[in-house]
Amino acid sequence: MGNITKQVGRKMTFSVSLLNVLKDKAFLSAILEKKAEDGLQLYALEGEVYLPDILGFHAIGLLQQRGSLWTNALRIKYGLLGEAKHLQQECNAGQKLKVENRLEVYKLDLGHEFHCTQVPTYNHKVQLQHEESVSRLHSMLEVSYGKHWDEINNKKKLRISQTFKNDSGPSLSNYFMEFLLQVPERQVDYRTQLQHSSFSQGHVESSTHLKVQYNGRLPFMAGLQWKDMSRGLQWKWEGALNLDTPWLLLSLAHRLHQPHRAVYQATWELTTGKALSIKNLVVELSCKDKLQDKEGKIHIYTPTTTYLRASTLITWDQSVLRSQGELVTTWSPLVQIKVHLENHWDKKLFHCWLKGPRQGLNLTSAYKHTEQPRKTTVLIMALWTDSKSQPIGLHLEGQLEELKRESLLYQKRGTLQLRHPLKLPIPKSLLLQETFTVDKNQKYYMLETKVLVNGLEECLQTLTLGYQADCPYICVTLTHPYNSKVIPKSIDTCLLTKIRQSGNQEVEAALKVNQKDILHLKGRHRNRSMEGNFRHDVNLDLTHSTQLRIPQALGLHGEIFFTQHPEGEFDCGVALQAAISQKVTSQFLLQLNGSKSHFGFFSQLRHPAR
Repeated sequence: MGNITKQVGRKMTFSVSLLNVLKDKAFLSAILEKKAEDGLQLYALEGEVYLPDILGFHAIGLLQQRGSLWTNALRIKYGLLGEAKHLQQECNAGQKLKVENRLEVYKLDLGHEFHCTQVPTYNHKVQLQHEESVSRLHSMLEVSYGKHWDEINNKKKLRISQTFKNDSGPSLSNYFMEFLLQVPERQVDYRTQLQHSSFSQGHVESSTHLKVQYNGRLPFMAGLQWKDMSRGLQWKWEGALNLDTPWLLLSLAHRLHQPHRAVYQATWELTTGKALSIKNLVVELSCKDKLQDKEGKIHIYTPTTTYLRASTLITWDQSVLRSQGELVTTWSPLVQIKVHLENHWDKKLFHCWLKGPRQGLNLTSAYKHTEQPRKTTVLIMALWTDSKSQPIGLHLEGQLEELKRESLLYQKRGTLQLRHPLKLPIPKSLLLQETFTVDKNQKYYMLETKVLVNGLEECLQTLTLGYQADCPYICVTLTHPYNSKVIPKSIDTCLLTKIRQSGNQEVEAALKVNQKDILHLKGRHRNRSMEGNFRHDVNLDLTHSTQLRIPQALGLHGEIFFTQHPEGEFDCGVALQAAISQKVTSQFLLQLNGSKSHFGFFSQLRHPAR
């Protein structure tokens, strides 16, 4: 049997029962009720179910709104099987939501609870709060769970919170940020805070601090302060940095001051601890920047030790720069430094001088150019002095100059000179000189190369090229003072060509070794051809005093001829003749002749029998 009752707009009831079917009476009922009065809206739902020896269930649900606050609750009692009639188990759940937005402040409050007698492990409570305004932003999340979820000292809890504040004004900037994480069960208590403030009124001052806290300890802290008290174009800065970590403790202070427009002064003070220990280290730096003068100083020291002290003064006037300075360190004594630099269109000079208590170094490099006479010189010199030994010098000089510049004669010379005391695979003194000559009157080019080793051993090589129209030639000479087993000490060789107007040509080559004629070769070509008659003669004469397995005087004569007659007859041939010591030793003749009606061939060879 069943029953439904409804009260319009307020309440509705529903019930169903079952009789004489199960061991006991089974039923199902539900009540839904709605109320609205004095700004309160309420919705209630109640239900009950009973099935003998199977299920007993009773639930009450409530939803309520009052202004911006919403709440709901659900309560359930139940019994299973043999306990279906007694309803000994209970579960409760509830939520809360509240939103406020007024006077530029936004707030959100959200809560949730759940607990059950049969599964206490899953009991929990969650609370979320959020607040936002012009100067503040805050959020917090807290979760409590387990059997003791509703106790204040419950260790099964998680809390996360973050906060941001902005208290800035017209001349003040102030920011604060915090992050919090707490897990009591895991013994975690972590907090990070960042604070920054900046003030600007007449001068600028800022401060920034970072702090990390973990389980009541401070493993990391950092702080930065800065002041800018500059006025106009004159700087005045001060700053400090403090750092504290498990590995390093650092304290650094900095000051920059400009007492005058062209004067700068800076100071750093450093102290470190733990992994690196430095106590009261001071670095001072000063600089003067005038129109033509520059001066700089640096001093690094502690109350007990001077690590570095250096100073320098630089002056320049148009194309000349001068510099002088001093350098002292813990590891080296006083060293004086001077530098001189000149830069002109025809002259460049660099000079550096370093002097210590016992040692010194002079380094010079120069460039010079003149137009009358045209001459360019490059010089590099170095001199090392030591109180315990003789001075050591290095000299390297290169020069290029015009010796003559005339309409028919031009001569230019290049010189490279090196002197050094070092242990190198090159001579300690070396002079290399090359002279190039052009003689348009005598019509030749000449390149002369001279090498002087250690001031004694001289090598000379000459290359001459003649360019006369009827007699071009090339000659090479070489003299040296070394062992003549590989290369003779004196070698002269020439190659000459003569061209006659008649078309005849001569080629002559000669070789002299140590002023003695070693080889002479002469060849001639003669063209005796006429109209209808082709005839060429070739002569080759060779004399030598070498150990070659050929005669010391050898002559070869050859002739090629071809004659053609108007009637169609022709006569051609080749004749060769060899002579040793001007005596004919061998002859060879090959001749062909003929006409339209006949043809003839003749060959002859003569040579002395052995």
